[in-house]
Amino acid sequence: MPTRIITLSEFKTKPSSMIAELKEHDEPFIITQHGKPKAVLMRFDKYEALLKKMEDMEDLLAMKDAMSTPEDEAISLENYLNQKYVPQG
Repeated sequence: MPTRIITLSEFKTKPSSMIAELKEHDEPFIITQHGKPKAVLMRFDKYEALLKKMEDMEDLLAMKDAMSTPEDEAISLENYLNQKYVPQG
């Protein structure tokens, strides 16, 4: 995905036109301050899609981790649901 790098000063002078440019070109902006990246300006729907992908990846990693549990430590859902609470102490 191509990105355009702009300075914070440049963004401050024409924020509305940059938001319009996002709609037209679907290209995010990296906003720099003192030569260092400080923020990203992107379309909101693209941001939401990115968050969804990250959430899906976290779920996949959690599933992978759960699948690597040794069989002797794992219990079936049915057995888990049938367990009775026994207070420790």
